Amino acid sequence: MSRPFVFAQAFAFLAVALTAAAQTYTITDLGVLKGNNESSGFWLNNLGQVVGCSDVQTVQGYPCTGTQPGQHAFLWSKATGMLDLGTLPGGNISGGVGINDSGAVVGYSNNAAMPALDYVAFVWSADSGMVNLGTLPQGTSSAAFQINSSGVIVGDSFKSTGLVAPTTWTDGKIRNLGMIANSVFDAGLGINNNGQVVGESVFSYGPPFLSHAFTWKSGAGMRDLGTLPGGVTSSANAINSAGTAVGQSDGTATGGLWHAVLWDTAKKIHDLGTLAGGTYSIAFGINDSNQIVGYGNLANNAPHAMIWTAGAGMQDLNTMISGGSGWVLINANAINSVGQITGYGAKNGHNHAFLLTPKN
Repeated sequence: MSRPFVFAQAFAFLAVALTAAAQTYTITDLGVLKGNNESSGFWLNNLGQVVGCSDVQTVQGYPCTGTQPGQHAFLWSKATGMLDLGTLPGGNISGGVGINDSGAVVGYSNNAAMPALDYVAFVWSADSGMVNLGTLPQGTSSAAFQINSSGVIVGDSFKSTGLVAPTTWTDGKIRNLGMIANSVFDAGLGINNNGQVVGESVFSYGPPFLSHAFTWKSGAGMRDLGTLPGGVTSSANAINSAGTAVGQSDGTATGGLWHAVLWDTAKKIHDLGTLAGGTYSIAFGINDSNQIVGYGNLANNAPHAMIWTAGAGMQDLNTMISGGSGWVLINANAINSVGQITGYGAKNGHNHAFLLTPKN
């Protein structure tokens, strides 16, 4: 290998490292719906539109748990601000969980025909409003979590047996994707533009709680992704176009605590570690550049939003915004193709949804 090539390669690596270390973000407070106090951004598309939930909760805590009447799904854009998507007829709780680049929103809502804390999946569009997606035959409830560029929606539904199966909806028609052997609750949590699905299969509610991440692909069916060595729980929360999935797993080396993990395209699991001084982490979102977001704890156990890249490892997003912003970023749920991130953080005594936009 020639010396000029070595120098050039070393300079390239240094440039990548400096770029990663120097990344900073501007932060936009997405606010709350009228009369509400807290909010969380659950997902965003490549146009920077954000969906989530605005909450009547008044005590700072985890917003949008789906148990408080008055929580409503929202759609936020720079042009319109936060739009209340309402609920299904007679409902009083909803949440927006996924959005595609066409602006179609999916999530969950209750309605007048259901018990107060049972939900049904919906899809919302500007033309049609909120549409009930229904359940599997004789199922009691369902939820929709993501929608891809082709309009295929992924989620879950109770079956007549009382078990929960991962499902997709295409043109309003529901499909049962099957279940991992011996599981009792399987949820499809993420889908990419190639129709690959990832999620979580629960085998026992415990103690101990037992679950495994799974992937599903048309023609191949369900595949158990396993855990880190010695682990008993894992979940795959998102998948990018290449088929790289992210989520969390415990294992012997993690001390039984969750660590953010990545499953590569060969379905091999990789431990992404924790924030400095922390003991646990979870990954919720990944883009096609393999930038991963989620949260982890610090040495004082405070939860902080994080981003992970191959070049810089896991970084606290709070170190990448202005020190005088007044924010504490708690959780990052999703990242789009241009590196914008949404989640929620604490400001002025309440949790608000945020949008981070890269400065460089």
